[in-house]
Amino acid sequence: MKDLIISHIKDIDGVSPLILLNVLGINYDYKLLDVYEVEAYLDELLKTDLSIYNNIYITDLTVPEASYKLINESNYKNKFKVFDHHKTHLYASNLDFVTIDINECGTTLFYNYLKTIGLKETKVLNEYVSSVKNLDLWLFEQNKDEVAPKLGNLFDFYGVQRYITEFTKHLKEDKCFKFNEFEEKILEILNDEEKRYIDKRELRMTVCKYGDYNVGIVFAEKYRSEIGNELLNRNKNLDFIVIINLNGGISLRSREVDVSVIASKFNGGGHKLAAGIGISDEIKKDIISLIFKGEIKYED
Repeated sequence: MKDLIISHIKDIDGVSPLILLNVLGINYDYKLLDVYEVEAYLDELLKTDLSIYNNIYITDLTVPEASYKLINESNYKNKFKVFDHHKTHLYASNLDFVTIDINECGTTLFYNYLKTIGLKETKVLNEYVSSVKNLDLWLFEQNKDEVAPKLGNLFDFYGVQRYITEFTKHLKEDKCFKFNEFEEKILEILNDEEKRYIDKRELRMTVCKYGDYNVGIVFAEKYRSEIGNELLNRNKNLDFIVIINLNGGISLRSREVDVSVIASKFNGGGHKLAAGIGISDEIKKDIISLIFKGEIKYED
């Protein structure tokens, strides 16, 4: 039988568990979701025949309480294994098929599990998984990890499917983690573009108040962590940065403020220094209606 893995579509912590399964040689189906899609997807999934799957993994996603109720009442409860690291998910830590640790990332938790069922620990895997954690928890600057933000840039450049393909090759073939000649050239080009991109975002940044906090808000479709890091370095008066990607979601980055608390108020979540909020299709429609003053009509 094969496995099913359900993970986060937005970043390398969400897609890297699929890469680890590739390295292990597991046959699997997968579904990549945004946070706000999890409940509806699990509701439909649990209505189907899941007997074809040996394991159903959920990684880097917070599972709603209503979904856990359905899982517990289903005939497939024993197939589920959940690996997450978001503070908003701690309520489920007492469930025997759930592993949650807010000091790790979804990839490190899944890596540790896969090592217990046959994945061989190697230098290249350890290096890669460490950089995924440093990027996802926004620790790359303090840990002096220059690889981590480059992985994020290549994820934006490659897109989900090619990133999975390329880094599966790296982790299967390399003895230690390194970028190939093509990637080094792309990263050099992206580095120059990134600097110009951040400069433009800063010029268009809106500074406002959220409670007692000074907040910088920018619209951007890439370089989320780099934008947050650089704008906070340049603007010491700001407490946190909000990066809005209408094609993706909303990212919050800070130095000290616990932005996961703020994100949770808007059905988001994350970590103290790096959190996110999904943008549903309904919200996108509301934005379009606002721009066109309600004159846009949608067909049923």
